[in-house]
Amino acid sequence: MQKLPSWTPVLVAAALAVAPAFTWACSAGADVLTWYGFARFAGFAAAGLFAVSMLLMLRLSWLDRAFRGLGHVYQAHHALGVAALLLLLVHPLALALGAFLVEPAAALHLLWPNPSSKVVFSGWLSLLLFLIFFVVTVAQHMPFHRWRRLHRALGLAYAAMVWHLVTTFSGSVAAGLALGLVAAGVLGFAHRLLAEDPPRRGLRYRITDVRRRGPKVVDLVLEPLDKKLRFEAGQFVYLAMRDSPDYEACGESHPYTLTGHPDDPRIQVSVKALGFCTRHIQEVTVGTEAAVQGPFGGLFPAKTHDRPQVWIGGGIGVTPFLGRASVIAADGPSLDIVYCAGNEGAALYLEDLRAFTRARPDMRVHTIYEDTDGLPTVPAIESRVGSLEGKEIMIAGPPAMVEALRRALRARGVPASRIHTEEGMAR
Repeated sequence: MQKLPSWTPVLVAAALAVAPAFTWACSAGADVLTWYGFARFAGFAAAGLFAVSMLLMLRLSWLDRAFRGLGHVYQAHHALGVAALLLLLVHPLALALGAFLVEPAAALHLLWPNPSSKVVFSGWLSLLLFLIFFVVTVAQHMPFHRWRRLHRALGLAYAAMVWHLVTTFSGSVAAGLALGLVAAGVLGFAHRLLAEDPPRRGLRYRITDVRRRGPKVVDLVLEPLDKKLRFEAGQFVYLAMRDSPDYEACGESHPYTLTGHPDDPRIQVSVKALGFCTRHIQEVTVGTEAAVQGPFGGLFPAKTHDRPQVWIGGGIGVTPFLGRASVIAADGPSLDIVYCAGNEGAALYLEDLRAFTRARPDMRVHTIYEDTDGLPTVPAIESRVGSLEGKEIMIAGPPAMVEALRRALRARGVPASRIHTEEGMAR
């Protein structure tokens, strides 16, 4: 079956989100052209966008497939949330402007969060909470555990928005649609909180081997204790350690790429110390149990399997290529792997990749070291792999590197349909 373009699910999500706003606009007549009408439209649109954004927090396999990767789902979650916040700011300003044109004193009443008015107070409480939590949660250097708690606290702002919708409910179709969407968002938030985030949720595995790869990287081998995970090479899982007699888990789940072969009942992951929890995992012991959720990932679409490919990996982001290289047939298409690292000593998986190329003369490994070659650029990549014309390009690694290369490739004329990315998802 032909897959839909990657932007289609985003448009579907956005269309669903603004359905209440357009339903109200179709029934409002000339009121749409007033400041009051504009404010109502913005309010309905903000509620819908927030609701759909909440649903896009879920780790669902069908969302992962539709958006070509869970990272893209979370990008859509963030984009819809930002759009909703902007419309939420527009809503009271447009109401106040419309009131000011009629009676200036009425505008002041709307702009002041008067506790005696449930409608005004609930709206202002929602806006204030959204602003506070949004500004705080975009902090770049906040520890993950603190960021997660504050992100969950956004549920308070969402609850205030539901209160505001209930107090202003008019019985219209648009209002009913808006409340239906926000109710779905509440269920989505509850599912994420109760069924996905707890560290005991998922398939049960046990660590059978711990291998020190480098000063900040450890390779783990885990065996299933009940049901075996079914996955495709290059996908990733969310993994959470459980407490054991000699290891106290951090109580968080994080995404890790599966580096082993899909036919192996065991799974293998590599963990780099990037934060509190991943640093703690460096000390995990054999016998520790873990909960595994997944698999996820859309870096290697099925339609690309028979086409010449270029894989570009940065740092620990090269791990999706380890599993994928293990399943490529000897008579497969030509493949160039570009390993980007800070220096030669940081290329921890270089020999693993080279081992796969010994039986494949058309599979080549190249390196770009920042200390001697500079940052990975399209010209630097082409100087190693030749022309990129007609090739499928897979990029995995730090978000900044992935985005810079994606933009540079598009500027060079490479079609977006041939650029496949997977950014590191620390959150």
